[in-house]
Amino acid sequence: MRFGVVLISEGGTRAQWTATCRRAEALGYDVIAVPDHLNLMAPFPTALLAAEVTERPVIGTYVLNASFHRPALLAREVATMDLLMDGRLELGLGTGYVREEFAAAGLPFGAGHRVRALERLVGELDGLLGGRMPPLMVGGHGDRVLRLAARRAEIVSFTGAPFRPEYGRTALVDARELTRRVAFARREAGPRAADLELNVLSKATVLTRDRRAGVESLRRYAPDLTTEQLLDVPMLFAGTPEDIAEQVRRHEKTFGFTYFTVMEPAMDDFGKVIELLR
Repeated sequence: MRFGVVLISEGGTRAQWTATCRRAEALGYDVIAVPDHLNLMAPFPTALLAAEVTERPVIGTYVLNASFHRPALLAREVATMDLLMDGRLELGLGTGYVREEFAAAGLPFGAGHRVRALERLVGELDGLLGGRMPPLMVGGHGDRVLRLAARRAEIVSFTGAPFRPEYGRTALVDARELTRRVAFARREAGPRAADLELNVLSKATVLTRDRRAGVESLRRYAPDLTTEQLLDVPMLFAGTPEDIAEQVRRHEKTFGFTYFTVMEPAMDDFGKVIELLR
């Protein structure tokens, strides 16, 4: 079982960034990942610095927005990063989902455009890197993205959060739908299925003795789900550290997830859970 954290920074100093990376390592995270959003620090410099100031964790991108990167130019960045990181790079790719970022970059936002950009990037990178491709993670929810992940990546990451036009953002699905998504990816993988690592991205963690109240405080992530459904989804964690550790074990058994990624605001709280699972 592996645990990752996506570090989010809109600025700050080198000292603050390095302290956060070292804290993540001390808490037992196996992967320190950086996102790819226009309002945050750029992914490649921050990833390289994370590798420089830590020793054990893999350094990942969760996830690069495929529309922001041309294959030949990204291949150069990836090859350089992997070399300077002594092979600790984990390359995560996705379609992107923030409409305003696409507008700011002058890029089309339609689902077809975004998925085609991801398919092209994955299709060309391996050849451009000449077999020196680091472990590839592809994250998403829809059929085309999960099919691509199942057939081409080593790690399939389930966001469980399709874009919902009625909300103008992504929103979580329930456990039943996520089960169907996992089954779909396994079918698409064919003979590769047994070798895939399955990851899930957790949106939030709440430490509390009242699990129902805890997930109700997270309802913004899934406005149309019931409290019982919120309690079942592996994208939200609520309870004591012992409760959440049991959730993780249950999700491993139910869905086959062996790689759990949390967001930086949950880093310290989920660190208490990691301690129980080691």
